[in-house]
Amino acid sequence: MKVKALFKGLLGCALASTMLMGFAGCGGSESNNSDSKTLNLLAWSGIEDEAIQKLEELSGYKINYTSFSSLEEMQTKVMSNSTQYDVAMCSDYIITALVEQGELEEIDTSKISNYSKIGKGYLSPSYDPDNKWSVPYSGGGIGILINRDKTDAKITSYADLWQSDLKDSIAFVDDERMALSICNLVNGNDFNATDEKQIEAAGEKLKELIPNIHAFTSTGHKLILNGEASVIVCATGNEYKAAKEMDNFEFVVPSEGEHMYMDSYVIPKGANMDAAYKFINAVISTEYMTRNGDDTNWGYGYVNTDVEKMAKEAGISDKLLSIAYPDDSAYKNAHYMENIGSASLVYDQVWSEVKLAAGSLMSSAE
Repeated sequence: MKVKALFKGLLGCALASTMLMGFAGCGGSESNNSDSKTLNLLAWSGIEDEAIQKLEELSGYKINYTSFSSLEEMQTKVMSNSTQYDVAMCSDYIITALVEQGELEEIDTSKISNYSKIGKGYLSPSYDPDNKWSVPYSGGGIGILINRDKTDAKITSYADLWQSDLKDSIAFVDDERMALSICNLVNGNDFNATDEKQIEAAGEKLKELIPNIHAFTSTGHKLILNGEASVIVCATGNEYKAAKEMDNFEFVVPSEGEHMYMDSYVIPKGANMDAAYKFINAVISTEYMTRNGDDTNWGYGYVNTDVEKMAKEAGISDKLLSIAYPDDSAYKNAHYMENIGSASLVYDQVWSEVKLAAGSLMSSAE
């Protein structure tokens, strides 16, 4: 937040008893006067200026954008109370944690007209079954993309990645919770296992996969396109980016149930509710999501069903779209990350051991 804007917010609080300033930094929702046209946004880093400008146009609010680079950083900023955020992007287990800590406002979805455009598969996730605390924006998962010009290995599950035919051919997700939770599933345990022995077993299972792993990576599309990898196991947005350049690909939703994630918007306690509702309505609108026209990233997994329809009208094949927009059965069988408390320390230790065993492979390949 800019110093000037912060000064105004503090000044507004100091004079609230005599003047209806309503700046976003004032604290409680009653002090946030709806006449104030400034909104404080907390979101993942990387939102471009043109996107912010479009959101300002659609919402009618001037946006002060603060970025974060991890969900834990996001949680810390919301809880610090150093800035009153009106709306924040969040995901999965951090939403649960913020609810438990009383840091979020309950959402009245009737005040968000575009809410009706959200696909049913995106609603009622395990971390917000009653849709009280979050509004989904875009989703994705950790699927399996195969270059069928490079391998004829039969792959229908995460477990199939361990077959010897795939030696040195897999680009695997470089994230400790994602990687080890996939191994939890392969071992027949809960995706969010908290038992120390089960977590350690997941680490041993991942070590067994190392001969098949060409690289650990947060992306992977370049590796499969340049022929270094024949299989990538990473975020579906990245898999879509690769598949659209390939003639002979297969995308697999693993039989164990795909690890899914959802970027959503929440309203921190004490926010300007009018601003928050108008922003959320804008950010899930068809107009915002397709603002780039022919350059729209159709593989981003937007929750607005109009976007999927428009992608089909733009000539994107059903096979390609199924990566970003799986059928509802994929969401019914999905696994979302949950708050695992102190067990996260065990995951940290096990992941460090896997990194040591993997050596240079653990360097992220871009």
